Amino acid sequence: MSRVNGSVLLVGSIPGNSAAEVIRFCATELGGRLSLFPDGETGFRKIWINYLAATIYNSNDALETINQPEPVNPGDPDEWRETNDHWVPKGYHDHWQFKVKQAGNVHFDELGYAKEAVASYQVFKQLREEGLVSNEQRFLVCMPMCESAVRPFLGQAGVTDYDEMSKAYTDAMSREIPRMLENIPASDLGIQWDICMEMLAVDSNDQHPALFPWAPRGGAMERYCDTVKTYSNFIPEETVLGLHFCYGDLGHKHAIEPQNLANATRIAAESVRAIDRSIDYCHIPVPRERHDDAYFEALSGWPENAGKLFIGLVHHTDGIASTRRRLETAQRHISNFGIATECGFGRRPRETIHELMHIHRQVADLL
Repeated sequence: MSRVNGSVLLVGSIPGNSAAEVIRFCATELGGRLSLFPDGETGFRKIWINYLAATIYNSNDALETINQPEPVNPGDPDEWRETNDHWVPKGYHDHWQFKVKQAGNVHFDELGYAKEAVASYQVFKQLREEGLVSNEQRFLVCMPMCESAVRPFLGQAGVTDYDEMSKAYTDAMSREIPRMLENIPASDLGIQWDICMEMLAVDSNDQHPALFPWAPRGGAMERYCDTVKTYSNFIPEETVLGLHFCYGDLGHKHAIEPQNLANATRIAAESVRAIDRSIDYCHIPVPRERHDDAYFEALSGWPENAGKLFIGLVHHTDGIASTRRRLETAQRHISNFGIATECGFGRRPRETIHELMHIHRQVADLL
């Protein structure tokens, strides 16, 4: 029996003030339609990889901050106010940027994900004791692999700095997951790799000057396969493994618009070949305006052994009718899948979330 059999996947970020608020809300709204509960990625994590820039890279002695959204005091992070969002870029044009001061000195003691996960898991357990979460449902932690976590922050710094930072990030990740497992049972945990820069690199073959003024060593697919194999080996078989293939969502815009799902299908197939353990699920995006067969037809070749497929076809902005239209097109090309939004929705206005959950319920119940 599949370990991920719910009809809905929550990709990661969800607006809320705390893990307790988010998990309680999701349990109430979606209940048994979920196999996995994220904690909403609240606070600094709501802007995805900028969490690393603001909390880890900016204060690292081996790195020089050469650009940032607004002036902050890196020596006193307690002065930052998350509600002021001084650490949040305004778009793809306004990212944090760093360079390595001296080769061989980059090291990250931790990445912060384990600390957040352990705290949120205690909330998850409490809500399970209250009966809001079942024993079959798991706690989900979503994290970027190194190309997503490092490459966007290096600008013109280039491949040498990338080698230094990605090595340090991978080393830190190899310790981050064991730290989680010291406090979270492996059988109660799901880990999702957020695969964005890797997906964009594969989709464009590294040929996008605005996003990629330089490229790491090796071909895009080769780099991805090497990394997803290494990172997935950090995760014990008892823990659910998910792959979220993403085209970006900063400012609710894709960094590259996917032409169709051919490259998502291809990278899923390569993932199956590369990873030494089972894959429990994959997630792929559907732009709001794509309800045509040409976008979905590659799914007829979706690989076996890639776990449950979740298709990110739920959009708040065009409601149930258009979401159903995308669903019906997808069903002409593949069966036995779940639904999701195309990315996390933590930056979405809170007043829209009840209706978004209503769309999830109505459409999931058609599966």
